[in-house]
Amino acid sequence: MESPVNSNLISLPAEVICRIISHVPVECHPSVSLTCRYMRECSHVDRLWLQRCRDEYNVDDYRSWKGVSSYYQLYSKILYRYGPLLGVWLRRMGCYGGLISIKIRDGQIFGEEYVVNPDERSADKINVVCRPVFAITTTENEDCIVECHTLLSESHRANIDMKIFKNGLVDKFKLNCDAKYRHIPLENNDLQFLFDSLYRLWAQGELGANYTNDTFVNEVIGIKFWTYLSWSHGFTFTRLPPINHSNVDTNISKNHLRSGYYAGTYGVHGLEIIRILYKEQTLNGTKITGDPNVPAGKITFKAFLSNPILIANPEDGPFLLTDDLLPSINGIPRHALAIYHGSGQIAFEGYRLPRFINGKFIVFNQDTCGFIWLGAVISFTLFKRFDEGFLNV
Repeated sequence: MESPVNSNLISLPAEVICRIISHVPVECHPSVSLTCRYMRECSHVDRLWLQRCRDEYNVDDYRSWKGVSSYYQLYSKILYRYGPLLGVWLRRMGCYGGLISIKIRDGQIFGEEYVVNPDERSADKINVVCRPVFAITTTENEDCIVECHTLLSESHRANIDMKIFKNGLVDKFKLNCDAKYRHIPLENNDLQFLFDSLYRLWAQGELGANYTNDTFVNEVIGIKFWTYLSWSHGFTFTRLPPINHSNVDTNISKNHLRSGYYAGTYGVHGLEIIRILYKEQTLNGTKITGDPNVPAGKITFKAFLSNPILIANPEDGPFLLTDDLLPSINGIPRHALAIYHGSGQIAFEGYRLPRFINGKFIVFNQDTCGFIWLGAVISFTLFKRFDEGFLNV
């Protein structure tokens, strides 16, 4: 007589159990571990967690994290809790905004702001300046801690409020500083020199080689500086979707610039970052950093790709922009690949009475474009794409 077949799950070899567990959603692992000792041991096999760390966060070495002795610890205590923050974010800071990248580096999760300023060596280049915002790190005695970084002092403790959805994503979070007083200097004459030095350091990051002692420029930049200080103890961040470089009709893409992040000068407000994306036959430029007139998060211009003013044959090369197509404004290249009707947004300070006015959108090459606001006073902004490779997580 044949003995009955043992159909219990725990009768399977550990290798098979581990393979099965690898397909179990991570949220269900605690339940699996509570089944019995054998299932707990199988669910804690480090090879399973190494694969999750690699597949989900591109991490394959836990040794750079303090106090972490296994991939299971790395995933369960750090990556599962804070990994959903990885990506590119829009920082909410009044009207000014900010471009933030959160990535893993050297055993920490870093949040860094990217500021653009002109390159003093070449008018055609843009410098990208990095400012630390926060870091999530581990210690020998604690699971993990959040540290807030400021211009005024060394890092100090903070906490992050966020909601993780069922799909494992986070679309908004807030950084709360536990020491607000470290962000805003006390009203004390002894700190005036320190404050002035910090302002110069901050302004040089904003203006680069164009930093000046001009009273009007300093007043404009100073308002932004004080806004930064007053918000820096409690920033809110909104996720920016990944850039899709393949959403342009291949029949018209030869005359179009690439999607991505561009920088252009908005008068006394200096260089601002915009995000250019295509939506069907419309190209939208949205501000990532803004100003008191048109704030961050708002559309700065639209280009109607189905309504060209003139399109050259790509085989003939760029065409000359004559005065009837482009007003005589200093600093505008005279050769372009295409020009389209568009509309640009303007507003009074405080984003009062916003409206779109007619304009012209010009493509100079795949990384350079310009927009002309055809209002009572004609204004032009030249936008240059900067390499977003540093944003990759």
